[in-house]
Amino acid sequence: MSIEHEFIDWVKHLCDPVSPKRVLLGIGDDAAVVDHGDHLTVISTDLLADQVHFILGETPNHLIGRKALAVNLSDLAAMAAEPVSAVVSLLLPRSMELEQAQEIFVGLKELADQFSVAIVGGDTNCHDGPLVINCAVTGVVPQDRDVANTWNMSAAKPGDVVLVSGYFGNSIAARHLTFEPRIELARYLAKNYAIHAATDITDSLAIDLAAVAKKSGCGVKVILADIPLSESAKTLEKSRAGATATIGVDKELQIPASVASALFDGEDFELAVAVDPRVAEKILADEQLPCLLTCIGAVTSSPVFEVVDADEQVVEIFPRGYEH
Repeated sequence: MSIEHEFIDWVKHLCDPVSPKRVLLGIGDDAAVVDHGDHLTVISTDLLADQVHFILGETPNHLIGRKALAVNLSDLAAMAAEPVSAVVSLLLPRSMELEQAQEIFVGLKELADQFSVAIVGGDTNCHDGPLVINCAVTGVVPQDRDVANTWNMSAAKPGDVVLVSGYFGNSIAARHLTFEPRIELARYLAKNYAIHAATDITDSLAIDLAAVAKKSGCGVKVILADIPLSESAKTLEKSRAGATATIGVDKELQIPASVASALFDGEDFELAVAVDPRVAEKILADEQLPCLLTCIGAVTSSPVFEVVDADEQVVEIFPRGYEH
């Protein structure tokens, strides 16, 4: 476990016992949920830093700003919340030109306008270090929606089917700056179907599905051949001329580089949901879906992460992914 996740666990242990009763969901999920009586407010925040989430000077400035908000909107999608507002804080390098800072904010504002998000405040400072951007967003759960259908990571059930949006693999090289937060998909699913659990795929498909399984007291089994691969992952496969990765806890399994990328690279920002198999069947047959959804496996009663290869070998693996 990385220091990041150890620290989050420590903070959660310190803070959860004193959370007010109005806090329905606190630290440890994609976002927090606060009950205001007549509505639920969903709150999330993400911090991005130069040399970690982007490279200043190599990444177009407007895409830096866009990503800073997009990753937060992805969290709201994972909670099926309607975006409302954002506050934006920037820690700017003293060497940065005003025009660069403006370009960064314009990229953020364009995405905010696309999703009707109001920028309502924030903070700006300068220092001698790298660029750091933090966004905090709020969303609401519509009043006409059953509160029980507010999504979280901890209600998956053994036998549930795992559905994922879009495509996976090599996102950090191709799509992590331009991905579309799955707000529209989440809105549609929440309105029409009972979703047991959900998350967005940030650290990796393996890490984030494992987190859902762990919080739900379950396990997960992923069928490798069913993971939808991005064009970038397929290109990666060709460039590595058949390179493979070795995975497995007690039994080794060789998998293509493209599949390893889809499982472990992270920064895909797609949506994953766990649903009853009968509901999954209806969802997959729904021609009104805003984007592609694919069944890639199931939730299991055994608390391990397993994969199934083309020869139907079942192998337990250690989830790993993008480390900040």
